[in-house]
Amino acid sequence: MAAPAPQLTGWRAQPLPLKLATPLQSPRGLGVLYPGAAYTQERPLCATTRDVMLAAGLEVFLSERYYGLDPALSALSGEDREACLVADSGAYARAAFERAAGRPVVLAGKSLGTTAMAHALIQVPELAAGLSVWLTPLWKDEMVFQAIAAAGARAYVLIGSADPQWDAAILEALHKKAMRLAKSLPTVHVVDGADHGMSVSRSAAATAQVLVDLKPALAAFFAPVFPPPVVVSPPPVVVPAEPEPEIDPLFGP
Repeated sequence: MAAPAPQLTGWRAQPLPLKLATPLQSPRGLGVLYPGAAYTQERPLCATTRDVMLAAGLEVFLSERYYGLDPALSALSGEDREACLVADSGAYARAAFERAAGRPVVLAGKSLGTTAMAHALIQVPELAAGLSVWLTPLWKDEMVFQAIAAAGARAYVLIGSADPQWDAAILEALHKKAMRLAKSLPTVHVVDGADHGMSVSRSAAATAQVLVDLKPALAAFFAPVFPPPVVVSPPPVVVPAEPEPEIDPLFGP
């Protein structure tokens, strides 16, 4: 039986809301999923990422700290807001690292959650060796940009061409920086016409296709570290043939 979720405190010793999602099999690692400011864990991008993590055999820490939905957090000034995000993200990351006990840790985040990821990687640098998933990242922030570049091939990025954060020049600069820092390139999937919520204007089918494509893409990204279990087929059952009945020459079989 999995251990219960840890009780965490963050900025100014405030309790941090945390749900623990557990895989069916014995956990092979641990994931931390940071949501957006108002993009909850049940919204499609987060829910899909959580499901892929679970399928890969990860326990998943689901942060439910929503800075855009909690009036007290929304009212914070710039400096306090940043201090809150730093303290909270570090608390989740440290707890995940300790619970993992040497097993791999995967970080994932949506929008403001990618800023939380960047702060987490600074506070718990050991996590930089793991995989990371950046959903609509705030990569115009230098800290987020640097974190993705330093991860190189260990990073998966999803962004839309209609997202205010999108800029082809940033992608070009990211490739150059990643080759210098990590000697490898992150996987960057750009969805044509998708906005910051990964919705494609006037196309429900294209919007739905984003999630259809994301699930196998993330599964393939995780597979080198968390390969799917090998399913061994049982040997075929050979049923011996029944002996043919003897035929009585007078009365038949």
